[in-house]
Amino acid sequence: MFQIGCYISALLVLLLLKDLEYSQAELYNKQLTIFAEAGRQECYHQPIAASENIRIDYQVIHGGHGEPHVNFNLMDPGRRLLITDVKQEKGSHNLVASETGSYKLCFDNTISSFNQKIVAFTLAVTAADKDQEELRALGKEMLTDYQFDLAYTSIENYISKIRVNFHRSRQTQDFIRTIEARDRHFAECNFERVNIWSSVQLLAMIIVGCMQVIMLRSIFSLSGRLYMFWKRF
Repeated sequence: MFQIGCYISALLVLLLLKDLEYSQAELYNKQLTIFAEAGRQECYHQPIAASENIRIDYQVIHGGHGEPHVNFNLMDPGRRLLITDVKQEKGSHNLVASETGSYKLCFDNTISSFNQKIVAFTLAVTAADKDQEELRALGKEMLTDYQFDLAYTSIENYISKIRVNFHRSRQTQDFIRTIEARDRHFAECNFERVNIWSSVQLLAMIIVGCMQVIMLRSIFSLSGRLYMFWKRF
């Protein structure tokens, strides 16, 4: 009973360490899909501590009726440019924060005067390498028993597989949502065009019908002005 109790306690400690490592390793991970209006730029702010790792991935999934290009800028808390992409369809950047503060990332669509762009991007902020090394060293110190080490490895692999599969499924769902947003936007644009052209054609048909009725009546009316006009020819 005592040995079983020890194993249960050790397992709980391992789970706590795993949660601590996961919370420190992934401080922030967000995926967004935005609409960059023509002639405007969309900016976002994210507080980041010094020495933390920053990863940014973006892609223009719909460029309207023009080229799927945008300008991308990343600025530090002092509003100094760290990354500048000009007329890019997609991009991926990794860097380490040099100071603590609010970092600003902007998607600039001022290069387009009429076309709205749909941009999907991912911003991930992870802990500094020093913290990760300290957590790994602490885990190694606590794993002195061989059987306990095997149990920890098995649990870690199982949790890692679950986390990877969950992350993949979330990315797949986000991708499906972005494609759905693009298709919905395209369908709404076509719906508006069909309504406008249908209204124009209906108005033209009404005008032509009225003109035909007036002309036919003028042919059979002997006292009308239009009959006198046609009689001259």
